[in-house]
Amino acid sequence: MARMGVQYEEVVEAAVQLQKQGDNPTIQRIREWLGTGSFTTISEHLKQWRANQRNATPLQQESQDLPASLVKMAQAFWQQACSEADEKLHSYQQQADTEIRQALTDKQLALEEAQRMEEKNLIIDKKNNALLTDLKQQAAQLSRLETQLETSNQQLSSLTTASQAKETAAKQQIARIEQALVEQQKEQQLALQKQKEEQQAALAHEQQRNEENQLRWMQEVDIARQQTASLKEATQQEAAEAKKQIKTLEEQLKTSQEKAQQQLIELQGKQIREENLLKQLEQLEARSDRLEAQLAEKQTAWLAKLEEFNAELTNKNQLINELKAALASASRPAPLIMV
Repeated sequence: MARMGVQYEEVVEAAVQLQKQGDNPTIQRIREWLGTGSFTTISEHLKQWRANQRNATPLQQESQDLPASLVKMAQAFWQQACSEADEKLHSYQQQADTEIRQALTDKQLALEEAQRMEEKNLIIDKKNNALLTDLKQQAAQLSRLETQLETSNQQLSSLTTASQAKETAAKQQIARIEQALVEQQKEQQLALQKQKEEQQAALAHEQQRNEENQLRWMQEVDIARQQTASLKEATQQEAAEAKKQIKTLEEQLKTSQEKAQQQLIELQGKQIREENLLKQLEQLEARSDRLEAQLAEKQTAWLAKLEEFNAELTNKNQLINELKAALASASRPAPLIMV
């Protein structure tokens, strides 16, 4: 019976043994190793073995000299590791896609929130501008009121000065009248005293004279009494006229004082109204300060929130980049080398 041709396994075993010896597995050397076989058959089997070597995994290349059962077991482990790596890669890809979509959603929400905050800031700026305009108008009105108050104060000062001048003049006039009355009374008293002295002298002189002159003395006494009565009546009339003048001046002074008091009351009313306006202005300023403080707090909170969004977005972008790097590394699994 004719012998069958050289088998592929024989050519492979011969090539492996030659490689272990450090020889290059050529057609001639394999034929010499086998001791048989045609060059054509050995060439085809050698070409197939080299093609399989080029397409084989590192595990298959390293396990050619191992038992077949061990090779199958290693290949099963290798397939299982590749499947698990593919599953993990798929899971990482799904997780990365989910986180990327969530990050994009968060970014869109943050942009929308920033847009809303910018619109709110524009509205608040408009309100602040309107409030500042009102405050400027109120400040201008307050300035006009202060000018009017200053003018009123000047008028009050002028009226007070005029009233004081009139009061001083009236008091001076009353003092002059009283002084004149006192001087007039002194003069009358001196005149009466002098007249009395003269009468006493005349009486003494007449007493020394004889009784014949007593009748003439009595007549002179009667004349002196009549003159005294006339002088007393004239003095009383002058005193009554002076009292009338004093009363008139007192009434004028009272009228001036009442008029000045009324003007003072009116000015006090104006001052009270102006103080109320000042209080309202202070309340508006306090309200403006509170609004500005609230606006500053809201802006600070919005900026902090926006910074948090940006930091979170940066962290997520960094995580995404890390996941992408991990996915890129996982897409190239390291060869499993059996020891």
